Amino acid sequence: MRSTADVLALAWPLAKRDLLARYRGSLAGLGWALLVPLAMLVLYTLVFQGVFKARWPGAGQGGSDYALHMFAGLMVFTATADVAVRAVRLMIDHANLVKRVVFPLDVLAVALVMQSAVHAALQTLVLMALVLALGEGARAGWWWLPAIWLWVLVLQLGLAWLLAATGCYVRDLQHLLPPLIGGLIFLSPVFYAVDSAPEALRWLLALNPLTMPMQAMRAALFGTAVDSVAVGWAVLLAVAFALLSRWWFERLRPGFADLL
Repeated sequence: MRSTADVLALAWPLAKRDLLARYRGSLAGLGWALLVPLAMLVLYTLVFQGVFKARWPGAGQGGSDYALHMFAGLMVFTATADVAVRAVRLMIDHANLVKRVVFPLDVLAVALVMQSAVHAALQTLVLMALVLALGEGARAGWWWLPAIWLWVLVLQLGLAWLLAATGCYVRDLQHLLPPLIGGLIFLSPVFYAVDSAPEALRWLLALNPLTMPMQAMRAALFGTAVDSVAVGWAVLLAVAFALLSRWWFERLRPGFADLL
């Protein structure tokens, strides 16, 4: 049985290698982790705030307030979407480790989530800097941010194990997932608050596992109360999901080499 420290020690060199390889040769380097979501932020803000005159409930009337609230949700969604899209090919892209080397394959999912954690940390720092620069000031709830991201990372880890194992057997997932995620962004409270959604949509939002982390992220960032009891139960469900996904991964693992 490997300890958590052993798993992290094994995963970090893989995560670091993949991060460097992903941005090697590009002019902006790791800066793309900030430029891409910021570009999405500008585009969506121009459309939803500039064209549709969207306003965030309870926030100020300026475009910056809407943009900051939207970016808080966008961070969570894009980080999780990136993990999902890459996880579905995780065993295929590391076929050499699966077929030829005695290696703890579950660590590959941990390395993938660690890359997401690096991006999340950078984007969160940028958002906090924007909040300060626009005169909002620091909030007492910011101490919640590491805990909320840990919650999201646990969800991502469960998703990575689930999709890595299933994607090895069902190759169609790698083609189905991108358009599915493209639609799912509109069924997540990224561009709107849950309270503003129509009644017919709210039950779908309640089933979306990213809804509560997005709400908690905004509450912590912008100074509203974080429901610690609801968050506690949601974290327990996230841990249960991760453990179940790990069991699924280990159950399907013996067939990986034959399929690749």
